[in-house]
Amino acid sequence: MDRRVKWLAAAAVAAMAAGPASADNQWGNYHWSRSSNPLQLDILRQIGSQWDAAYTTAVADWETPTGGAADVLSLNAATVNAGVSPKKCNPISSKILVCADQYGFRGWLGIATIWANGDHIVQGTTKLNDSYHNLAPYNSDAWRSLVMCQEIGHDFGLDHQDENFNNVNLGSCQDYTNAPAGGEYEGSDYGPSNEHPDDHDYLTLEAMYAHTDGGGGGDDGGGGCNPRSPKCSGQDAFTFREVGKPVTTSSSANSGEWGRAIGQDGAGRPDTFQLDLGNGQRKITHVFWVPGFSPEARHLGDAH
Repeated sequence: MDRRVKWLAAAAVAAMAAGPASADNQWGNYHWSRSSNPLQLDILRQIGSQWDAAYTTAVADWETPTGGAADVLSLNAATVNAGVSPKKCNPISSKILVCADQYGFRGWLGIATIWANGDHIVQGTTKLNDSYHNLAPYNSDAWRSLVMCQEIGHDFGLDHQDENFNNVNLGSCQDYTNAPAGGEYEGSDYGPSNEHPDDHDYLTLEAMYAHTDGGGGGDDGGGGCNPRSPKCSGQDAFTFREVGKPVTTSSSANSGEWGRAIGQDGAGRPDTFQLDLGNGQRKITHVFWVPGFSPEARHLGDAH
């Protein structure tokens, strides 16, 4: 059965069983603004050919199935201007830009950054670090697919479903793992592949984008923390983390160009950062650390 047909069947069952879909792995209340659905969004690329398959698959996976309320994303895998530097990966207004380059052995495999005006995402970037992805084990199709899929998902406003690298895979690229292809790895059975979104990710996107708004920047009255999420605890969208533990005060100092650490992964590493740009505008960054890597102050920030 086709992946999208399966998704529609699962969505129908979930809707009957549980009522309205719950966006419980939405990243705070961040979402792209639009006046009608589906959201029309360009995803540009400045990547090497070794990333082409992962990029094409991720864009196809994330374009949610058509039919009813599920028809919320319409993605255009467009060609970027040849003059765009993958090293700098400067954002392009109203678009997502995916870049790959040798960013150095700084401990991270991928980075997703969104720029938000209020709750609304206005531009986003994904960086894929070839310094690691050119070497084993991260030069595999499975690792490239996981990191590409996850970082683009963050650019839509999705958070992780799980941040423990050592447990059984959920079958979602929004789940950290040591074994993205699943199966046996170093004596443990990791179960299914984490190379694609799963039904839960699609349901979250449906709940996030079912409503429309004014199509401009600013707050749409969502109230910061996503009120549909059972994990919402009254925090605003810029300090809210659905998964993982809150960082301690000592870890929340300014960390270079990424800004202040506001969240950490299951290993206790700061993985979410916020930089206040003034006038209600913020830059928020998700970092996918190399499994087992322990970041120090010199690794934090986005300087090259």
